[in-house]
Amino acid sequence: MESRLNVGGMTCAACSGSVTDALEAISGVQSVSVSLLTNEAKVVHGEDVDGGKLVSAIEDCGFDASVASSVAVASPSSKSASTTKISVAGMTCGACSSSVTEALEGVKGVESASVSLLTNTASVKHSPGVGVEELLGAIEDCGFDATLESSGTGASAGAGNLLNTTFTVTGMTCGACSASITEALESLPDVVSASVSNVTDSAVVTHSSAVTAEQLKTAIEDCGFDAVATSTSLIGEEEENIEEHAILQIYGIDESTDTASLQYNVEAVLNSLAGVTSFQFIFKGQVEESSVDHENDTGGPEHLIDELRVTYTGNVLGVRALVDALNNIDDRLQFVILNSVDQSLNTELKLLSRSKEISYWRSTFFWSLVLGLPVIVLNFTQNISLWRKLMVFNGLYVISVIELTLTSVILFTLGAPFFKKMAGCIRRKGKNANMDVLVCMSTSMSYTFSVYSIILSVWTGQTEKPPKVLFETIAMLISFISFGKWMENKAKGATSTALSKLVSLTPTTCSIVTDPTAYQHLLQKDGNEKQDEGLADLSTREIGIDLLQTNDIAVVTAGGKIPADGVVVHGSSEVDESIITGESMPVVKKRGDIVVGGTINGPHLLHMRVTRAGKNSQLHQIIDIVKESQVSKAPVQRFADYIAARFVAAVLILAAITYSLWFILCSSLHDDKLPKAFAKEENGKYFVCLKLAISVIVVACPCALGLAAPTAVMVGTGVGASRGALIKGGDILEKACGVNVILFDKTGTLTSGEMTIANSKPLTDDVNITPRQWWTLVGSVEKNSEHPTGKAIVAGAKQKLGLTFEEDTFSSTIQGFEVLTGLGVRAKVNLDNTTYDVVIGNKRLIVRDFPDVREQLADILENDLKDTISTCAHVVINGKYSGFIELVDTIKEGAREVIDYLRDVENIQVAIVTGDSKEVAERIGAQLGVPKGNIFSEVSPLEKDKVVVGLREKFGGPKNISIAFVGDGINDAPALVQADVGMAISSGTDIAIDSAEIVLMGSKNSKVNDLAGVITALKVSEATFRKIKLNFVFATIYNFVMLPFAMGCFLPLNLMLPPGAAAAAMAFSSVSVVLNSLMLRKWKPPVLTNLDSDFKLEEAAIGDQFTLQHSSLEDFNAIKRGSYTASWFPKRIFQRMRRKIRAKATRMRCCLVQAESEKRREEKV
Repeated sequence: MESRLNVGGMTCAACSGSVTDALEAISGVQSVSVSLLTNEAKVVHGEDVDGGKLVSAIEDCGFDASVASSVAVASPSSKSASTTKISVAGMTCGACSSSVTEALEGVKGVESASVSLLTNTASVKHSPGVGVEELLGAIEDCGFDATLESSGTGASAGAGNLLNTTFTVTGMTCGACSASITEALESLPDVVSASVSNVTDSAVVTHSSAVTAEQLKTAIEDCGFDAVATSTSLIGEEEENIEEHAILQIYGIDESTDTASLQYNVEAVLNSLAGVTSFQFIFKGQVEESSVDHENDTGGPEHLIDELRVTYTGNVLGVRALVDALNNIDDRLQFVILNSVDQSLNTELKLLSRSKEISYWRSTFFWSLVLGLPVIVLNFTQNISLWRKLMVFNGLYVISVIELTLTSVILFTLGAPFFKKMAGCIRRKGKNANMDVLVCMSTSMSYTFSVYSIILSVWTGQTEKPPKVLFETIAMLISFISFGKWMENKAKGATSTALSKLVSLTPTTCSIVTDPTAYQHLLQKDGNEKQDEGLADLSTREIGIDLLQTNDIAVVTAGGKIPADGVVVHGSSEVDESIITGESMPVVKKRGDIVVGGTINGPHLLHMRVTRAGKNSQLHQIIDIVKESQVSKAPVQRFADYIAARFVAAVLILAAITYSLWFILCSSLHDDKLPKAFAKEENGKYFVCLKLAISVIVVACPCALGLAAPTAVMVGTGVGASRGALIKGGDILEKACGVNVILFDKTGTLTSGEMTIANSKPLTDDVNITPRQWWTLVGSVEKNSEHPTGKAIVAGAKQKLGLTFEEDTFSSTIQGFEVLTGLGVRAKVNLDNTTYDVVIGNKRLIVRDFPDVREQLADILENDLKDTISTCAHVVINGKYSGFIELVDTIKEGAREVIDYLRDVENIQVAIVTGDSKEVAERIGAQLGVPKGNIFSEVSPLEKDKVVVGLREKFGGPKNISIAFVGDGINDAPALVQADVGMAISSGTDIAIDSAEIVLMGSKNSKVNDLAGVITALKVSEATFRKIKLNFVFATIYNFVMLPFAMGCFLPLNLMLPPGAAAAAMAFSSVSVVLNSLMLRKWKPPVLTNLDSDFKLEEAAIGDQFTLQHSSLEDFNAIKRGSYTASWFPKRIFQRMRRKIRAKATRMRCCLVQAESEKRREEKV
């Protein structure tokens, strides 16, 4: 399980360290990650650890905590790991999140924990045996309040070739209809399960790849219903049944409501709905739970129902169908969903803006000024005659009473949070003390000394002047610290600007068509006028965004937000996708184009069919990735958290040493030999010793260390997301900085992946078929292939046969379809009552499996394909060579510029890994400026990861070479995992995206260059890591300089740091680190241009250019990125210098051109 907890009250790395230690101490917790910035703790634990234990552990540390979420996660050691998300209240700095992380990771069974200070959540990965209560307890033991958000279990990925195919089924009217379809589907071989809902008019079939969507559609149509396949996706076994949870509040119940009848009706409705697995009634005073068996109703006590919780299968039953069914029970009652996406997003926005913390500390600061300024003024005027005369009685002065009263309010009311943390520290016997402890101790020392002075004055009956007190020190400390907290939280809120923008994109309501079946009939009418008339009278319904379901027809007005992911079914408009792709220009969307939820529609009306809604939409996945990246810590931060967690004890020791040393010096030296500050002090030299000790306690700041990395990671990942690169964590930022080799997949990554037929030659005489039959056979086989080559052949075959509509099919049936990985496909096709054995594949397949046609193939290659550099698919029918199809692919716009920049500016070795022939691969490489020695051709999908392993072994291992792999398909997933940094194109498969550590955003219909995200990811990572190091320098220098200053090391120079000034300096240190991180928001991507291809050809002609395949380890060390060693070839030194000079000259030329164009634009204006 992975639980995410919100931790409130953390202020520094010591806080996060205490939470981390407490969570890690819980049995079952495997790993803990606490984020000071996001106020979150992420804990990986077993099922036996529940959120309550995590929350308790944090609260015992003196922090507020709540479970934000808890979900199941995949684990290498367990097929059924879990993830728990916990809301943690009370975290205020990196030390807080660190303590939560350590506590969670200390729980036995927890694999990892990530805690976000920004969102106040903890995500914990743990074994099923770790209970949520144990996780909550671990967080609460750290002093934070923890509340469980979610907890779930999932199986490990990679569970075979199971597919989920979803159909829209029209014509069902009752349960018997859905039952007949279910029976027909489940009777098919290789169908694992079928879930059919007559409420949502949908069917979800889980099946193996041996069954095609067309066969499933035929089975449904044979039952007398119309069916349209809406999606097919590869799944793991754990995704067969996706459980969803709905919490509904019931409104309208009064004294006249027959609760027994209501409960009976609710249970009857829930039992009748396919997909409902269990439900839970929450009554006033007790809880009754019922499991749905669809056979027997369950009764319950007659009590007023407060709440209804329903668990259902999300791919069978939609949430709107559930809510509508319940609301039809009684017109006087209304069921309203509580755990809605909209509500969670509103909560998320509040957490991201940190409005609660900002408001609290702003109020604290202003009240501390109102109450503290009089104290400070009184302190500076206490020697005037008026205050010397005003006494309550001898020894007790009026000024002392006023100061005591005001300071007591400041300390015990405004400073109450510090005492709460101090109490938690005492309960833990001083373990994991944080900055709040330092504040509490310094103010308590000042207050105790002042009260003692007043008591001593009363005891002795002093009448000369009021006693010397340190009440003004307390007022200044609380004022400066609250001001620093106010500014710090405002800055923290600003660091999450990118994430806040993403969260705010989701619309709250949308309009849908009430009758999708009638709508489909309208679209099938001939003539635009008839369609427009029907669409004008279309009945629509406005619903909350949480009730939107897959296959709904949503109506998007001009200027409105796209409510979910989907496909345009009617209309044409321009859509602003800048927040997703980073492209500023609107993209034209027409029928058949894909639209993304959260993007903004342009001037015209659009109708769209929803394919993914709610938490499954691309926008929410991006939000989850960005949140996850901001919870994950850079490895360098862990050392800082370790130091910060032990910082407080070291400071207290220094304070004690400071007081002791100066006390000894004051006792042993004559007053003339002491620094002047001791002679000037009216209350005596020992009073200076006390002030120095207080200054040491106050000025020390572990917060700056704790915030150094999280704030930079927060801003850096946000900047990357807004520029088209989703980076999944601070550790990825650190790894990306060291990348010196990048391997690119070709098809779909460097090329568009949309191949077209350039040439074909059917040879039909030997098999006695017509050219039309030849194209039918070829198209029928490739129809079942997902490879871009297969799709291109299908499109070409349909064109040859005159099949103009997408739903048109080939007049044949196939069986035994087989994908020969990296080679081709084969199947048996029945056409015109004759069965043909058809094989389509590359040259290697034909040579390997058909030795009898090798001679004929050689003639074709020598005569027809002698000079070709395109991809060729050869066709063998009934064992006889029957022709070939030549296909071409186009290079993505901007791909050359990206590779030029990586090679010439960043000095990164770029290579291409592809399954294409050597000739085709080298042609693409020549167009992209990649040397032949960096092209790995004819590599099967199963061997791509071996290329990564081989290069790593050849060039000195992971410490010497860092490899990034960029891909988009399922076959790229192993290489993406094997590489040091995996980058996936967002338009690729979900498996590739899940396997990658960086997702490159783009849009298929836009001109945005998703490959530019590679450069964005690398440059943002470098800028962020530089900022982290600079933050650590600031924090370290601050403490190294200010601590000796506060200890009185500069007193011989008559320089002393009073406690008030120490508080101001301490507040400034944290704010300066956060502000320095915010400077990252000014980062802009580099200008890309073609860096002179002729220069590359000239360089290649020299003959000693480095290549990954032919050069040695010594060659690599001489030229690798970041290498400063001298090359063993003087000529290579010259080449490197020339490359850098040419790159800089090109960049300057680009800047001049850009400046000139801007100047012309201004002149026109």
